[in-house]
Amino acid sequence: MNKSVELYEIIRLIRPVHRRLARAVEAKLEGTGITVGMRAVLEVLQEAGPMSVPDLGRMLFLARQQIQLLVNELEKRGLVDRRPNPAHKRSPLFAMTRAGEAGFGEIRARENDDIDKISGLFEQEDLRSAQSVLCAMLDQFAEFEDDPDLPRALE
Repeated sequence: MNKSVELYEIIRLIRPVHRRLARAVEAKLEGTGITVGMRAVLEVLQEAGPMSVPDLGRMLFLARQQIQLLVNELEKRGLVDRRPNPAHKRSPLFAMTRAGEAGFGEIRARENDDIDKISGLFEQEDLRSAQSVLCAMLDQFAEFEDDPDLPRALE
């Protein structure tokens, strides 16, 4: 099989893998009251620190309105709090609270159990190669990324 055919086979697998991963994440969130979208916001805040809604939208490539709804719900649940933004008076920063950090830590611990099991199926070099292929494809197709302020529906 030539390389182009093999790469196409990887591309064909991405959608079903993505769907199954999303369902697995949903299953791990069951009983937490956290949605997949809320989990994504918490993950970005945990990794990057306090951010504004527009910055979260850019990181997650989601419309500001979607992010605002997620942040509002997280704030209502006491998982994030609002802080002044020295760079912009009308666009506050949102940061994880201690409850948010603890809750997200529990979610990640549950997810890590499955990830640890699955990672045992692969050699380190396999994982590095897969990551390299996916990163190269992201770079190659970067021009097709939606503007988070003007997302387009897939037709």
